Parts: sequence; C-alpha cells; structure tokens
Amino acid sequence: MCAWRGRWFVGGVVLAALSAGTPALGADVTLSRPGLITAIGQSADVNVVKVLLNTQLKLGLEFKPLAQVGDLAGMKTVVMVVGASAKGLGAAGLDMDKELGRTRALLQAARAQGIQVLVMHTGGESRRGKTSNDLIDVVVPEAAYVVVVASGNKDKHFQALASKRNTPVAEVEKLSGAGEVVKGLFAQ
Repeated sequence: MCAWRGRWFVGGVVLAALSAGTPALGADVTLSRPGLITAIGQSADVNVVKVLLNTQLKLGLEFKPLAQVGDLAGMKTVVMVVGASAKGLGAAGLDMDKELGRTRALLQAARAQGIQVLVMHTGGESRRGKTSNDLIDVVVPEAAYVVVVASGNKDKHFQALASKRNTPVAEVEKLSGAGEVVKGLFAQ
C-alpha cells in the first residue's frame, strides 16, 4: 500500500481518502455471510454485480433484485446496487416513489436487525442523474461501506455523503477493482 495525492493504492485499486489524512481503507469493516444482493433503482448493473460477486468471487449471496423486508431475515449483509433505470423500474412495475419506499423500508429493517449495508455504484457516469442521485442520497448515509466506479463519482458526491458517518468509500477505476475490494471485506 502506498499513498499518493490523498489516495491510497492497494493491489492496483484506488481508495480515495474521506478527509485529509484519513484513508478510506475500511480496515474496521468486515462483512459476513449470509448475504443478499438487491437492486436499488432496478438498473441492469445488479446483474453484473451478481456475476462478479457470486460467479467470480464465489460469495454465494442470495440474489433478489426486488428484495422486500422479509427477505432480510437471517442475513448479515445486504449489497445494495444503486443506479436508476426507467426501463427497469417500469418492467418491475415500480415508479420512483415505490422504489424509494421499498429502499427506505429495507434500510430501516437492516438497521433494526443489525445487518451491514454495502452500497455499490458500478454504472459509471451514465447511471448518474437526478433519479439515481435521489436513491444515492438515501442509501449512502446508511452504508457500512461504499464501492463506486470512479467515472460515476467525478463530483465526489459519494464521499460527501459518506463523510457524515465516516463511512469508508473505495473508488475504483474499473469493475474488476470493485471485486478486489469486496473480496477483502468479506470474512473468510
């Protein structure tokens, strides 16, 4: 690991600092299984994350893009893949109000049950905009850890939201880097 201009490099992964001198390494964050992957905003990005975490990393997380509060029973971690898709929301029979309601209910249940929340934003710049930002604004403040692809975080909005609770943010250049970060977070 080495530092350079307020960023830390670990195995080729860029971890952005939350504030001067405070690296977002997440050394005190450990995620456990069983876990569940869900979509927040119903973008297809959740399918890519599923392949990354379950096929490549073999984490064996349940996959429920439309997870409801009852699906969190017995879980220790919920991975929320955030990115809005009008097409995905429509196909799921949801509008933005319903998706925000589902998201808030999941976060409330996770908090009440002591479930760790890992937020991932992998869609890059194309998955940013008002609708995605509305969802990001709800989930990031509740996260134990955030992983974001750099192209979707040019405005450093994730760090601004996460800094309120000193939540670590790993900013990676590519999706493959996200896999390395998540692999390091899950207890073996």
